[in-house]
Amino acid sequence: MHVSMSPARYARAAIALHWLLAALLLFQLSLGWRLEDLAGLPQFAAYQLHKSVGLAILLLTLVRLGIRLAVRRPAPVPASPAVAFLAHAVHMLLYGVMIAGPITGWIIVSTASVKVPTLFLGILPWPHLPLGSGWNEPAETAHGLIAWLFVGLFLLHVAGALRHHFMGDDLIARMMPRALSARPALSVATLAVLIGAGLAFVAAQRLSFAPASGQGAAAGAPSAQANGAEAAGQPGQAPAALANAAQAMESGSNAALAQEAPAAAEPVPEATPAAEQARPAVPWQVQPGGRLGFRADYAGSAVDGSFSRWDADIIFSPDDLPGSRIRVTIDLASVDTADAQRDDTLRSDGFFDVAAHPRATFRSTGISSRGGKAYRAAGVLSLHGRERPVNLDFTLDIDGKDATAAGTASLSRTAFGVGSGQWADTGEIKDGVSVNFRFKAKRK
Repeated sequence: MHVSMSPARYARAAIALHWLLAALLLFQLSLGWRLEDLAGLPQFAAYQLHKSVGLAILLLTLVRLGIRLAVRRPAPVPASPAVAFLAHAVHMLLYGVMIAGPITGWIIVSTASVKVPTLFLGILPWPHLPLGSGWNEPAETAHGLIAWLFVGLFLLHVAGALRHHFMGDDLIARMMPRALSARPALSVATLAVLIGAGLAFVAAQRLSFAPASGQGAAAGAPSAQANGAEAAGQPGQAPAALANAAQAMESGSNAALAQEAPAAAEPVPEATPAAEQARPAVPWQVQPGGRLGFRADYAGSAVDGSFSRWDADIIFSPDDLPGSRIRVTIDLASVDTADAQRDDTLRSDGFFDVAAHPRATFRSTGISSRGGKAYRAAGVLSLHGRERPVNLDFTLDIDGKDATAAGTASLSRTAFGVGSGQWADTGEIKDGVSVNFRFKAKRK
């Protein structure tokens, strides 16, 4: 009678997947804990990587399970019933974590209030699950608990493997390449694995998500991440390089904009000669605490948002409107609508595309009085790689060296190409967007 003997070692594919999944899981855990510490474009890029790694873990785990069921594996190491049960339970729960973790993450993305497209490895579009919004909160809770469960299971798994190793069993050797299965080499390999586990965990903490240099950004403009770090908590200080670049292109763009502007738009005046700028108009410094917000209509409901990093360069005097001017610079990655998934969508290439166009700028081309303390700044808004004329209506209350400004503007999102693909339809997201602002300034 033929007796089928269990192999002494795991199959090569099983060994490769075991160590690859271990590295991915540690990297994913570390990256997941880091996500909340990021902001703006780096956070968006990190979330995309987190989703891709999670899907890779899910797919590789299914392959690993298939190999486990189809290929014979070594017999269990002799142990007491309690130890054998614990080892089996840890293995089964680890498989459960590697499947349930990515699936709960998939549910979270699929049931968010705004569906953020997922590109697996940045290439393959990944579908959303057909589930209702009621699944979102339970999935988020389960996702967090699964992360902590993995930590406990991982520690138990490593402790069990090291126990067998120091007791002289060949348990670890069965999951090592054959060249490392000898006892001296195995000890070195075990130490290398532990160091590698630490490196995989640290790698996600050290990983930079700054966009590549020159990747669609305007020449001379700082990256979204770099400027975000510089401007955090300092809305009143604009990058000098950006201001200089905007000033340099001002005269060259006016002629082209005059051809695009509708007949009803106010004429674009010629640039003011340097000799005429010595007028009563004086510079004003925006004070911390101001707000730059917007309101859009999504599926019949108002969506309010704001930008936490922006700067206004103002030279103004009611007695010298021809010599007055306004320039506003907005860091689009700082958008905040009180919904992280929706904010990620707004930063994506379907809306603001902050990787290619990290800034929006408004520069006035003429300021006129509307009576009393009311004014209108006719100007040009540069957003999403397009420039269009926009009128900014505001009131200004000046009290000595202090001033309070508040105003609004209306614009068409489709005129700037904001909202492409499935979001281009104005039936679900209305075309009109209102902008509002309020801030205090002090005369320099």
